[in-house]
Amino acid sequence: MKMNFTKDNDLLIVPDVHGRAFWREPVLQGDYAHVVFLGDYTDPYPHEYISPAEAMSVFEEIVDFAALHPEKVTLLLGNHDMHYVSPLYGSIAQSSRYNYALLDRVNNLYQKHKELFALAFDATYEGVECLLTHAGVSEVWLHEHRQLVGAPIADNINSLADSTDGILALADVGYERGGWALSGSPLWADCHEVASSPLPDDGDNVAPFQIFGHTQMGSPRPLVNRHMACLDCQRTFMLSEVLDLSGRLS
Repeated sequence: MKMNFTKDNDLLIVPDVHGRAFWREPVLQGDYAHVVFLGDYTDPYPHEYISPAEAMSVFEEIVDFAALHPEKVTLLLGNHDMHYVSPLYGSIAQSSRYNYALLDRVNNLYQKHKELFALAFDATYEGVECLLTHAGVSEVWLHEHRQLVGAPIADNINSLADSTDGILALADVGYERGGWALSGSPLWADCHEVASSPLPDDGDNVAPFQIFGHTQMGSPRPLVNRHMACLDCQRTFMLSEVLDLSGRLS
């Protein structure tokens, strides 16, 4: 289902969490119509001195909040989540910092609240169609899997989790990230793969503006152009803010 947003009825976007706390105040106290987390809740970075147990507790806090407000929260899956959720995916595209001790705990939490999670989310803002995923959809990856995926819309991407062929497509890791695929999947694409291979317009259908995380920016400033926004900056964003930075609202 596509959701429509306005300046007075905006969407809050939370990029990769990895056990961090930057999301808490904007989500718990912020003024927004809906919030989308872009995935990667666990598997903290060692240099940030967040333990796996602490990150798991943060993930549980996020899921508890989403369970209390299911109409207002969407939790996207990232590569650091999918490798716990799907044994097949994890056997092919297991990410770094995988923690075997948390496997059952993460998987059980996901299974209990499966309806809260998705791989993609469609939104519109003042006529701009937007597609939110964890890592972005490159034209190269979409071309490789066009018969399976079809149009790059959330329903089609979400359905990939329901089949073996879909999981295999999601497990694509591109050269940029040390894999063998031509381009990474919406769970694995590096932002440079998406930037260099933007989704093309399809006849009268304009390609959606893409919003994702996954590739760390190393600063509070996101990477934004007229086709996409990579927001992995350890802070939250409003959809209106992102589209204003892109120039799509002018």
